[in-house]
Amino acid sequence: MTKPHPILIASDLSENSDLAMTRALQLGLASGTPLIALNVIQEEPLWWVVKSGDLDPDELRRDLLREAMANLKDQARQGAKALGEAPPEIDAHARLGRTAEVVAEMADSRDCSLIVIGAHGRHAVRDWFLGTTAEKIVRESTIPVLVAKSEPTHAYQKVVVAIDFSAPSEAALETALAWAPRAQFTLVHAYETWFETYIDANTYERIRREQEEALADRLREFAAAAGVTSDHEPEYRVIAGHPGTTVVDAANDAHADLTVCGTQGSTGVRHLMLGSVAQHILRESKRDVMTVLRRETGI
Repeated sequence: MTKPHPILIASDLSENSDLAMTRALQLGLASGTPLIALNVIQEEPLWWVVKSGDLDPDELRRDLLREAMANLKDQARQGAKALGEAPPEIDAHARLGRTAEVVAEMADSRDCSLIVIGAHGRHAVRDWFLGTTAEKIVRESTIPVLVAKSEPTHAYQKVVVAIDFSAPSEAALETALAWAPRAQFTLVHAYETWFETYIDANTYERIRREQEEALADRLREFAAAAGVTSDHEPEYRVIAGHPGTTVVDAANDAHADLTVCGTQGSTGVRHLMLGSVAQHILRESKRDVMTVLRRETGI
């Protein structure tokens, strides 16, 4: 039997990463997936302070790494307790470096299937200006990233997936089905109109209705091809409006506990920008968000 690819929990040991740890434990225990926990220590500002004292920087590094490992294991124990489960076996690691780069390297070297991270960490003000650690990890990662925002009191029950009929949204739907196989699914396709200012109201309404009917049929076909069945109690929504805002509003209306979207990306460009729709969903959703990149080549 093929060994399942592990879940990587990227924890900065903050309260927000407690949510990520507990959600990762819930997913891992439900699916029998092994868990890796990683804490990355960004050392640059620290050593200027250390240089003027009596502390040995190398010894301090070792102490920090040991303490981080112990704290990761304690965080896992607390997460299991919150779920009413026995303390799990968890492969804990602490590293020095830049968080997004170290997380991406660990995920790649251990062939992980999912990265789980908290929405905000210890540097909320800095992140507001420069982009959150979660967004940076999404840009760096070639595997799905789950950003935990809410208390994981139960398995995912209602999932919204953003569908634009692209390869990334196909990958997003398939990934959502794999991690939340028993959830109720709402598939949302947002479209922006351009013709309302050029035609009369009656003609506009007729064209809008025909367009939405055609898109709804296409959405059902797309979902069936990805594996959505009646067991998922699917709801199909075709809505005029900006995709990011529309998906967030639809998730709120559905009381979804998870929103899933695809992200565009390719070598080079992927590191510089995150699609505006995915970024809007990451920043504005109140509940958990999963982003899925379809790996491409070229740029």
